[in-house]
Amino acid sequence: MQYDLVISDLDGTLLRDDKTISQRNKDAIRRFEAAGGRFSFATGRGVEASQRYFRDLQVKTPLVLLNGSLLYDPVTDRDLFVQPLASDAVAGVWPLLEEAGLHILVHNTRRATVRQMTAVIEEHLQHDGITVDVQPDLSPATAGTVMKILTIGEPEQLDQVAEAIVGAHLPVKLVRSSPKYLEVLPPAGGKGAGVTALLKYLGIPRERSLAIGDYLNDLDLLVTAGLGVAVANAHPGLKAVARRETLSNMEDGVAAVLEALLEGREVGRPIQ
Repeated sequence: MQYDLVISDLDGTLLRDDKTISQRNKDAIRRFEAAGGRFSFATGRGVEASQRYFRDLQVKTPLVLLNGSLLYDPVTDRDLFVQPLASDAVAGVWPLLEEAGLHILVHNTRRATVRQMTAVIEEHLQHDGITVDVQPDLSPATAGTVMKILTIGEPEQLDQVAEAIVGAHLPVKLVRSSPKYLEVLPPAGGKGAGVTALLKYLGIPRERSLAIGDYLNDLDLLVTAGLGVAVANAHPGLKAVARRETLSNMEDGVAAVLEALLEGREVGRPIQ
Protein backbone atom coordinates (compact mmCIF):
# COMPACT_ATOMS: atom_id res chain seq x y z
CA MET A 1 0.00 0.00 0.00
CA GLN A 2 1.08 3.57 -0.62
CA TYR A 3 0.70 4.64 3.03
CA ASP A 4 1.83 2.75 6.14
CA LEU A 5 0.03 4.98 8.64
CA VAL A 6 -3.46 6.49 8.44
CA ILE A 7 -4.37 8.86 11.24
CA SER A 8 -7.87 10.29 11.54
CA ASP A 9 -9.51 12.99 13.58
CA LEU A 10 -12.44 11.76 15.70
CA ASP A 11 -15.33 14.23 16.02
CA GLY A 12 -16.77 15.18 12.66
CA THR A 13 -14.44 12.78 10.83
CA LEU A 14 -14.34 9.19 12.07
CA LEU A 15 -17.33 9.67 14.35
CA ARG A 16 -20.84 10.06 13.04
CA ASP A 17 -22.91 12.96 14.35
CA ASP A 18 -24.27 10.73 17.13
CA LYS A 19 -20.67 10.09 18.29
CA THR A 20 -20.62 6.46 17.14
CA ILE A 21 -18.29 4.67 14.73
CA SER A 22 -20.08 2.99 11.84
CA GLN A 23 -19.63 -0.71 11.15
CA ARG A 24 -18.24 0.11 7.71
CA ASN A 25 -15.52 2.25 9.31
CA LYS A 26 -14.71 -0.48 11.83
CA ASP A 27 -14.49 -3.14 9.13
CA ALA A 28 -12.27 -0.98 6.92
CA ILE A 29 -9.89 -0.24 9.80
CA ARG A 30 -9.56 -3.94 10.62
CA ARG A 31 -8.94 -4.83 6.98
CA PHE A 32 -6.31 -2.09 6.67
CA GLU A 33 -4.51 -3.31 9.79
CA ALA A 34 -4.73 -6.93 8.66
CA ALA A 35 -3.00 -5.88 5.43
CA GLY A 36 -0.10 -4.45 7.44
CA GLY A 37 -1.18 -0.83 7.85
CA ARG A 38 -1.17 1.16 11.08
CA PHE A 39 -4.29 3.11 12.10
CA SER A 40 -4.48 5.78 14.77
CA PHE A 41 -6.46 8.87 15.60
CA ALA A 42 -5.60 12.44 16.61
CA THR A 43 -8.09 14.30 18.73
CA GLY A 44 -8.56 17.10 21.20
CA ARG A 45 -10.02 14.52 23.56
CA GLY A 46 -7.98 13.09 26.41
CA VAL A 47 -7.55 9.48 27.53
CA GLU A 48 -10.89 9.20 29.33
CA ALA A 49 -12.88 10.77 26.51
CA SER A 50 -11.16 8.56 23.92
CA GLN A 51 -11.08 5.19 25.64
CA ARG A 52 -14.48 3.94 24.49
CA TYR A 53 -13.27 4.42 20.92
CA PHE A 54 -9.79 2.91 21.16
CA ARG A 55 -11.22 -0.04 23.10
CA ASP A 56 -13.99 -0.54 20.58
CA LEU A 57 -11.50 -0.43 17.69
CA GLN A 58 -8.83 -2.35 19.65
CA VAL A 59 -6.28 0.20 18.46
CA LYS A 60 -2.68 -0.93 18.99
CA THR A 61 -0.94 2.12 17.52
CA PRO A 62 -0.22 5.08 19.85
CA LEU A 63 -2.76 7.90 19.80
CA VAL A 64 -2.34 11.67 19.48
CA LEU A 65 -4.48 13.15 22.25
CA LEU A 66 -5.20 16.58 23.75
CA ASN A 67 -4.63 18.20 20.35
CA GLY A 68 -1.07 16.93 20.13
CA SER A 69 0.11 17.57 23.69
CA LEU A 70 0.08 13.86 24.52
CA LEU A 71 1.18 10.76 22.60
CA TYR A 72 -0.44 7.83 24.39
CA ASP A 73 0.00 4.07 24.09
CA PRO A 74 -3.43 2.45 24.61
CA VAL A 75 -1.92 -1.03 24.95
CA THR A 76 0.40 -0.26 27.88
CA ASP A 77 -1.40 2.85 29.23
CA ARG A 78 1.88 4.77 28.94
CA ASP A 79 2.56 8.37 27.95
CA LEU A 80 5.15 8.36 25.17
CA PHE A 81 5.38 12.10 24.52
CA VAL A 82 4.21 14.80 26.93
CA GLN A 83 4.29 18.50 26.07
CA PRO A 84 2.77 20.64 28.84
CA LEU A 85 2.23 24.38 28.93
CA ALA A 86 4.93 26.37 30.72
CA SER A 87 3.82 27.74 34.09
CA ASP A 88 4.50 31.35 33.01
CA ALA A 89 2.31 30.84 29.92
CA VAL A 90 -0.55 29.56 32.09
CA ALA A 91 -0.15 32.51 34.45
CA GLY A 92 -0.09 34.96 31.55
CA VAL A 93 -3.11 33.66 29.68
CA TRP A 94 -5.30 32.94 32.71
CA PRO A 95 -6.51 36.49 33.54
CA LEU A 96 -7.37 37.13 29.89
CA LEU A 97 -9.57 34.03 29.79
CA GLU A 98 -11.27 34.96 33.06
CA GLU A 99 -11.86 38.58 32.03
CA ALA A 100 -13.56 37.33 28.85
CA GLY A 101 -16.07 35.38 30.95
CA LEU A 102 -15.24 32.04 29.35
CA HIS A 103 -15.92 28.60 30.77
CA ILE A 104 -12.51 27.07 31.55
CA LEU A 105 -11.46 23.42 31.71
CA VAL A 106 -7.84 22.66 32.62
CA HIS A 107 -6.53 19.33 31.33
CA ASN A 108 -3.63 17.33 32.70
CA THR A 109 -2.54 14.01 31.20
CA ARG A 110 -5.56 12.09 32.54
CA ARG A 111 -8.19 14.39 34.03
CA ALA A 112 -9.74 17.79 33.55
CA THR A 113 -10.48 20.24 36.36
CA VAL A 114 -12.94 23.12 36.61
CA ARG A 115 -13.46 25.78 39.25
CA GLN A 116 -17.21 25.22 39.26
CA MET A 117 -19.82 23.34 37.29
CA THR A 118 -21.97 25.30 34.88
CA ALA A 119 -24.69 24.25 32.45
CA VAL A 120 -22.29 24.88 29.56
CA ILE A 121 -19.58 22.69 31.09
CA GLU A 122 -22.11 19.95 31.89
CA GLU A 123 -23.21 19.94 28.25
CA HIS A 124 -19.58 19.59 27.16
CA LEU A 125 -19.02 16.69 29.56
CA GLN A 126 -22.06 14.87 28.18
CA HIS A 127 -20.74 15.48 24.66
CA ASP A 128 -17.38 13.90 25.54
CA GLY A 129 -18.72 11.29 27.95
CA ILE A 130 -16.38 12.27 30.78
CA THR A 131 -16.37 13.62 34.32
CA VAL A 132 -14.16 16.35 35.78
CA ASP A 133 -12.73 17.32 39.14
CA VAL A 134 -14.18 20.44 40.76
CA GLN A 135 -11.57 22.59 42.50
CA PRO A 136 -12.94 25.93 43.80
CA ASP A 137 -9.43 27.38 44.25
CA LEU A 138 -8.36 26.48 40.70
CA SER A 139 -5.72 28.93 39.51
CA PRO A 140 -2.33 28.87 37.79
CA ALA A 141 -0.75 28.21 41.19
CA THR A 142 -2.99 25.21 41.97
CA ALA A 143 -3.56 23.73 38.50
CA GLY A 144 -0.51 21.45 38.48
CA THR A 145 0.84 20.25 35.14
CA VAL A 146 -1.36 21.77 32.43
CA MET A 147 -1.45 20.02 29.06
CA LYS A 148 -4.06 22.30 27.53
CA ILE A 149 -6.75 24.75 28.53
CA LEU A 150 -10.13 24.35 26.86
CA THR A 151 -12.35 27.42 26.90
CA ILE A 152 -15.98 27.57 25.84
CA GLY A 153 -17.81 30.71 24.79
CA GLU A 154 -19.61 32.47 21.99
CA PRO A 155 -17.58 32.86 18.77
CA GLU A 156 -17.32 36.63 19.25
CA GLN A 157 -15.95 36.18 22.78
CA LEU A 158 -13.38 33.71 21.53
CA ASP A 159 -12.32 36.00 18.70
CA GLN A 160 -11.76 38.85 21.15
CA VAL A 161 -9.77 36.84 23.70
CA ALA A 162 -7.68 35.24 20.94
CA GLU A 163 -6.81 38.72 19.68
CA ALA A 164 -5.86 39.78 23.22
CA ILE A 165 -3.64 36.72 23.74
CA VAL A 166 -1.88 37.22 20.43
CA GLY A 167 -1.43 40.90 21.20
CA ALA A 168 0.17 40.05 24.55
CA HIS A 169 2.77 37.88 22.76
CA LEU A 170 2.26 35.01 25.18
CA PRO A 171 4.16 31.73 24.52
CA VAL A 172 1.09 29.68 23.59
CA LYS A 173 -0.60 28.28 20.51
CA LEU A 174 -4.33 28.81 19.96
CA VAL A 175 -6.56 26.42 18.01
CA ARG A 176 -10.28 26.40 17.32
CA SER A 177 -11.75 22.93 17.66
CA SER A 178 -15.36 24.07 17.12
CA PRO A 179 -17.09 27.44 16.68
CA LYS A 180 -17.47 27.72 20.49
CA TYR A 181 -14.19 26.10 21.60
CA LEU A 182 -10.84 27.85 21.85
CA GLU A 183 -7.94 25.74 23.10
CA VAL A 184 -4.67 26.99 24.55
CA LEU A 185 -1.69 24.74 23.78
CA PRO A 186 2.10 24.89 24.14
CA PRO A 187 3.67 27.06 21.41
CA ALA A 188 5.13 24.01 19.65
CA GLY A 189 1.94 22.00 20.22
CA GLY A 190 -0.84 20.93 17.92
CA LYS A 191 -1.74 17.68 16.23
CA GLY A 192 1.13 18.10 13.78
CA ALA A 193 3.65 17.92 16.64
CA GLY A 194 1.92 14.81 17.93
CA VAL A 195 2.02 13.16 14.51
CA THR A 196 5.70 14.02 14.15
CA ALA A 197 6.38 12.31 17.48
CA LEU A 198 4.27 9.31 16.40
CA LEU A 199 6.10 8.93 13.09
CA LYS A 200 9.44 9.07 14.87
CA TYR A 201 8.29 6.48 17.42
CA LEU A 202 7.07 4.11 14.69
CA GLY A 203 10.00 4.75 12.36
CA ILE A 204 7.67 5.64 9.48
CA PRO A 205 8.73 8.33 6.97
CA ARG A 206 6.42 11.33 6.73
CA GLU A 207 5.63 10.63 3.08
CA ARG A 208 4.20 7.23 4.07
CA SER A 209 1.52 8.80 6.28
CA LEU A 210 -2.00 10.00 5.47
CA ALA A 211 -4.21 12.16 7.70
CA ILE A 212 -7.94 12.86 7.59
CA GLY A 213 -9.74 15.74 9.34
CA ASP A 214 -12.62 18.17 9.36
CA TYR A 215 -11.90 21.28 11.44
CA LEU A 216 -9.35 24.03 12.03
CA ASN A 217 -7.48 22.17 14.77
CA ASP A 218 -6.67 19.61 12.04
CA LEU A 219 -4.75 22.14 9.91
CA ASP A 220 -1.27 21.11 11.03
CA LEU A 221 -2.35 17.46 11.14
CA LEU A 222 -3.03 17.51 7.39
CA VAL A 223 0.01 19.64 6.59
CA THR A 224 2.36 17.38 8.57
CA ALA A 225 1.23 14.10 6.99
CA GLY A 226 2.41 12.96 3.60
CA LEU A 227 -1.14 13.34 2.28
CA GLY A 228 -3.85 15.49 3.83
CA VAL A 229 -7.48 14.50 3.19
CA ALA A 230 -10.56 16.50 4.20
CA VAL A 231 -13.98 14.98 4.70
CA ALA A 232 -16.74 16.56 2.60
CA ASN A 233 -18.20 18.26 5.68
CA ALA A 234 -14.87 19.91 6.56
CA HIS A 235 -14.42 23.60 7.35
CA PRO A 236 -13.47 25.59 4.22
CA GLY A 237 -10.24 26.62 5.94
CA LEU A 238 -9.20 22.99 6.23
CA LYS A 239 -10.10 22.21 2.63
CA ALA A 240 -7.77 25.04 1.65
CA VAL A 241 -4.76 23.01 2.85
CA ALA A 242 -6.00 19.49 2.03
CA ARG A 243 -4.96 17.84 -1.23
CA ARG A 244 -7.84 15.36 -1.48
CA GLU A 245 -11.47 15.21 -0.36
CA THR A 246 -13.33 12.09 0.75
CA LEU A 247 -16.97 11.48 1.69
CA SER A 248 -18.49 13.13 4.76
CA ASN A 249 -18.37 11.69 8.27
CA MET A 250 -21.99 10.57 7.82
CA GLU A 251 -21.06 8.74 4.60
CA ASP A 252 -18.09 6.84 6.12
CA GLY A 253 -15.41 9.01 4.57
CA VAL A 254 -12.62 7.32 6.56
CA ALA A 255 -13.72 3.89 5.32
CA ALA A 256 -13.76 5.20 1.76
CA VAL A 257 -10.10 6.28 2.13
CA LEU A 258 -9.01 2.95 3.60
CA GLU A 259 -10.92 0.94 0.98
CA ALA A 260 -9.24 2.93 -1.79
CA LEU A 261 -5.81 2.23 -0.29
CA LEU A 262 -6.56 -1.48 0.04
CA GLU A 263 -7.76 -1.67 -3.56
CA GLY A 264 -4.94 0.45 -5.01
CA ARG A 265 -7.27 3.26 -6.13
CA GLU A 266 -6.89 7.03 -5.87
CA VAL A 267 -8.06 8.43 -2.54
CA GLY A 268 -11.14 10.57 -2.90
CA ARG A 269 -11.01 13.42 -5.37
CA PRO A 270 -8.54 16.28 -5.77
CA ILE A 271 -9.44 19.63 -4.24
CA GLN A 272 -9.27 22.39 -6.82
